[in-house]
Amino acid sequence: MSHNEKPDIEKLVEKNLNGGGSLDLENRELGDEGTVRLSNLEVLSKVTTLALGDNEISDRGVAALCDSQYLSQLQVLNLKSNKITAEGARLLAQSANWSNLDQLVLKFNEIGEEGAKHIAKSETLTNVTTLDLFRNHIGAEGARAINTSPQFKKLSRVRLD
Repeated sequence: MSHNEKPDIEKLVEKNLNGGGSLDLENRELGDEGTVRLSNLEVLSKVTTLALGDNEISDRGVAALCDSQYLSQLQVLNLKSNKITAEGARLLAQSANWSNLDQLVLKFNEIGEEGAKHIAKSETLTNVTTLDLFRNHIGAEGARAINTSPQFKKLSRVRLD
């Protein structure tokens, strides 16, 4: 696919959505545009595991996922190796979509200490058991915020940097 050709999101989803509700679109050059288009697809209401790593997704793409009316049953969200900052972390932390989320993977992004603090305060991420914030430069303060958060009663696996 040449760089100026947009990936056909509908076809990608059709090809990569398995019967168990898992959709793996890692490393597909989606960018924010593709992520915005993806988040408007009704077929997402069948998805419980969404892998969007390595797609150059920034906070704008995250905002679209957070606003999608089709993602509230998601259990696993993997956004590793993208371009998500503290603002994206704030959007994730505040979106009502993630109340069923069990695993949130944000390793290799740029959420920093501020982003970790937003996530630590989230009132919708309370069912998360696995949280991966590896290589996000969250620092000691960010790590403390996550580790002492009263919201994360079910957290059993945590990776901080």
